[in-house]
Amino acid sequence: MIFNQVNRILNNRYVINKFLRNVHNELPAKVLYPLKSRALLKISGQESSSFLQGLITNDMRHFEEGAKSMYAMFLNTKGRVMFDTLIHKWDNDETFLIECDKKLVNLLQKHLKIYKLKRKIDIEDVDKSFIMWALIHPETDKIPDSMSNVNFYKDPRLADLGFRIISAVGTKDSQIVQMIGKDIVAKDSEEGYKYLRYKLGVSEGADELPPGTCFPLEVNCDYLHGVSFHKGCYIGQELTARVHHTGVVRKRIMPLKFNETISENIEMDSVISASNKPKSNLGKLKGVMDDYGIGLIRIKEALDAKVLMVSKYSAEALKPSWWPIEAPKEIIKSE
Repeated sequence: MIFNQVNRILNNRYVINKFLRNVHNELPAKVLYPLKSRALLKISGQESSSFLQGLITNDMRHFEEGAKSMYAMFLNTKGRVMFDTLIHKWDNDETFLIECDKKLVNLLQKHLKIYKLKRKIDIEDVDKSFIMWALIHPETDKIPDSMSNVNFYKDPRLADLGFRIISAVGTKDSQIVQMIGKDIVAKDSEEGYKYLRYKLGVSEGADELPPGTCFPLEVNCDYLHGVSFHKGCYIGQELTARVHHTGVVRKRIMPLKFNETISENIEMDSVISASNKPKSNLGKLKGVMDDYGIGLIRIKEALDAKVLMVSKYSAEALKPSWWPIEAPKEIIKSE
């Protein structure tokens, strides 16, 4: 009986991940970061939900079930990622804010207008009306109450990524700090937030996910609650479903821990190789900051190699604690 109880605990992902976050002593401080690299589009109109349902990897019906935010990707017809987004519920039932990389907001707007046709929806760039922030608050999972001109959203990907805040333009960080607690440190850049993402192994934006170059499961869209395998058709759905149901994802975005702080720029997409096999190609670098980076890496080969080389620097690929336990078929096929 005791063995069965222990077994149930060990197979509970929530319990395991919460335990690992605590014992690793890597809980971030309470910090507010401005997200100047992100932009917003507003989609409104009575057909907004059904319109987006046919374009994104996730299921818009989650909003009907009470969700306030959702992670989703827009794919091209070949099933490759064009835009990684967070979709936030706004004003009423048929109004949504789509958060994406500022560099891609115009391309996303054009992409949406191509498929709009005669649908009764409005697509508006509202980036100049709002400011976005990331609030890292490791001591709470509770969503703070939205206040006048300041809206809080729990990040739908990972608890470690905290909350998104969307405030009216002109809102100062000191005002937000005063609303939610004076023990919060306000930063003037998002570099610390990027460093946290790299430690967790979460990619985001055009630099790390260039449009049309990778598949959603390779960038952990499934592990980050960003894809539904039960909804109807959407652009790029066929290949995504086929890989999920019959194939194995052999490479994914993973964190890289360097053995030293990287002070120079390493070229994006630099080859990641095994230290004992210099000519091997185990993946490509997607970003680096200080002593952490992320790469699109062949999972089994990189973990087996232990020591990797990126340019002239040595590093180790880490398997994130928030990844689910592999299904038996994946373990068997990867051997």
